[in-house]
Amino acid sequence: MPGVTDQIKEKIDIVDFISAYVPLRKTGRSYVGFCPFHPNTRTPAFHVFPDTQSFHCFGCKASGTIFDFLMRREGIEFREALERLAQRAGVQLHPRTEAEEQQDRLRTRLLEVNAAAAAFFRHMLVKSQRGEEARAYVAKRRIDDATGEAFLIGYAPDDWSLLLSYLTERRGFAPEEIEAAGLAIHHETRGYYDRFRHRLMFPIRSASGEIVAFGGRALGDVQPKYMNSPQTPLFDKGKVLYGLDLARDAIRQSDAAVIVEGYVDVIIAHQYGFRNVVAPLGTALTADHVALVKKLSHRVYLALDADTAGARATLKGLQALQSQPEGELTAVISPQGVIALQRRQDVEIRILALPEGKDPDEVIQENPEQWRAALAAARPAMDFYIETLTSDLDLSSGRGRAEAVERIAPLLTQIANPVEQAHYIQQLARLIDIEEAHILAALSNKARQEGQRRPSDQGRATKVLEQQPGDANQQPDETPPPPTQEEYLLSWIIRYPTARAAVEEKLHRDLATYPALQSLMSGTIDELFTSDECRALWRAWIAAPTGSDPQAWATTLYAPLDAVAQRVLELHAPQPQAYRIVNDALECATILQRDAAKRWLVQIARMQTAATGEAEQEILLDQLVQVKQFINMLSIPRRSSAYADLHVLHMP
Repeated sequence: MPGVTDQIKEKIDIVDFISAYVPLRKTGRSYVGFCPFHPNTRTPAFHVFPDTQSFHCFGCKASGTIFDFLMRREGIEFREALERLAQRAGVQLHPRTEAEEQQDRLRTRLLEVNAAAAAFFRHMLVKSQRGEEARAYVAKRRIDDATGEAFLIGYAPDDWSLLLSYLTERRGFAPEEIEAAGLAIHHETRGYYDRFRHRLMFPIRSASGEIVAFGGRALGDVQPKYMNSPQTPLFDKGKVLYGLDLARDAIRQSDAAVIVEGYVDVIIAHQYGFRNVVAPLGTALTADHVALVKKLSHRVYLALDADTAGARATLKGLQALQSQPEGELTAVISPQGVIALQRRQDVEIRILALPEGKDPDEVIQENPEQWRAALAAARPAMDFYIETLTSDLDLSSGRGRAEAVERIAPLLTQIANPVEQAHYIQQLARLIDIEEAHILAALSNKARQEGQRRPSDQGRATKVLEQQPGDANQQPDETPPPPTQEEYLLSWIIRYPTARAAVEEKLHRDLATYPALQSLMSGTIDELFTSDECRALWRAWIAAPTGSDPQAWATTLYAPLDAVAQRVLELHAPQPQAYRIVNDALECATILQRDAAKRWLVQIARMQTAATGEAEQEILLDQLVQVKQFINMLSIPRRSSAYADLHVLHMP
């Protein structure tokens, strides 16, 4: 019986589905249109293939199935895409447990509380006499009525129980529900009272537009000046970006996201037509934030204050980042301007420097062209780092030069592209006037130090491999399907960072000498998976916090990913020596590379039958030749005792 994802794909035609988002025209056996994931208006590069129920953009290389399209287009996770498509297809997902049903009911109820509270706050700002001071503040910040309505800006009156009374007496919510939504506080003797009082209120919405929390700006001398809702079943401030629901399409269309500090910065930017602007909620930009943006664009602009206080905060933040487990850095920006790079997220980060003492909303309102110029002049993050982290050093002294290398080296080691890394090594060498060899030696020493501090991957591997597949949930007469190559590969690259690094390097190296294939294949692990579940599981692992234990992480997943993860992590492989781990992972990767290339052979042949122009035929012929060369280059992997069955089944 086909799995649930296969059932969904059988019932929903990908051409019909994508046509609701992208105008398509038929050409031969495929359909073409302008890609919705990157700016393109001249030549349609986006193809939908009904035969394989897949899509591919020859410009940005976005590709996949109907699940991948919906996740990328709407900026949602696999679970939500699965639920939406299952509902549309009329496919029944696994029976929900009572706990899941109860959680859904609570979530729905809290969303209703927040929606009612937002309406109350909006009424108090727009129509109540109590909102006069708040209206004056909004006018002072030059927020117009249409923008205020779009962002549902409101006012919480200076009263201890006015919202509580409205929600309980007029809307029928229980005080416990209002507290669970983060809008009320319970005191042992005084009972329940309103959390937000005499504050301008900014509803905080999820990427899909649901009101999950509130931010309040004090209208007097009350501290703190800004206050957010506490963490609730709906809200985790490290996973929400303010304004993303309204900015999502603009970020995708411009292929860029601009991250600023405050609510009003976002609001004014949108009011003036800069709709790709969002903000973290008074916290550092987390890996979850970056993951949200990365679904829409790989370019991120950070708007920082160009003052000495910002530079000092950066230095302080870097010290904290260097103490993180596994010796790896994460991409963060604090409200004070602390940032760093994270290789995992693969996001191009640029620093947008503002005039000293000016906030983004002030720059935009004074002269929108100045904001455009600042975006155009934004510098790569490493340029910012090298300048900022060396600004307080005496670079004419040996001590100052050594300190400069010590500060910059951890960042240089995080640059995955060797050409880019070499560029910044040269830049630093020129700045401090030393030979590049000395910097390379420092990087090598830093890498050895980090390796010594890391726990042994082999120890963790041995523990995992000792576990055998269980059958507690298996019916006595039910034979589980044999593991696939994709599941074997997942097993290695999730368990062992060394295997993952080796596979990533191999994929990049193998594709580098075939330029005609680079519009077809991205050279990433992601494209090796044909199973939607395996691909979603891999993406979930990439998004997991650095240093996560695979077994513990698997327990946080949802169906059907939890079952796939359990099956993958329980795969038994003998002789877990380090060289075998890497070699077997590379064998699996090679098999999957060959399979992916063979799929393109078929697809190119189909496209040739529909091609009319001589130039198009020439391009397709070049691609066809190189695909065949690529397959020939991927020689049959040597026999492995752990994977003997794979080679028998996949001989050419």
